[in-house]
Amino acid sequence: MSVLIKGIGMPEDCFSCPLKEEGFCNITNAYAGGINERNSDCPLVELPETHGRLIDADELKDQYPHDSDWEYPVNTNEYVVQTINEAPTIIEAEGMEG
Repeated sequence: MSVLIKGIGMPEDCFSCPLKEEGFCNITNAYAGGINERNSDCPLVELPETHGRLIDADELKDQYPHDSDWEYPVNTNEYVVQTINEAPTIIEAEGMEG
C-alpha cells in the first residue's frame, strides 16, 4: 500500500526530508542526518507536477467486456470513454486547468 501526502514536495535530500526524525528516516530506519542526497533505498517517488486524475487501469480492464461478451452491436469507443469517466478516482488531478 502507498500513501500520498498532499502538499509535500519531494525532498532534495534526506537532511531536508520531513519524514526524518533525530537523524533517522522514519520509513527505512536508515541514518539520514548528514546526507546531501537521498538514500538509494528511499521509497519516495514523485508524481508529475501536473497530472490528470489517476484511476486503477487493471480494475477498468476487468470491467471492460471482451468481444465475445457483446450481445448486440455497441459503439466501442463510446463505451470505453463512458467506462473511463465512471471509473473511481484513486488520486485527484493536480495542476491541471479545466
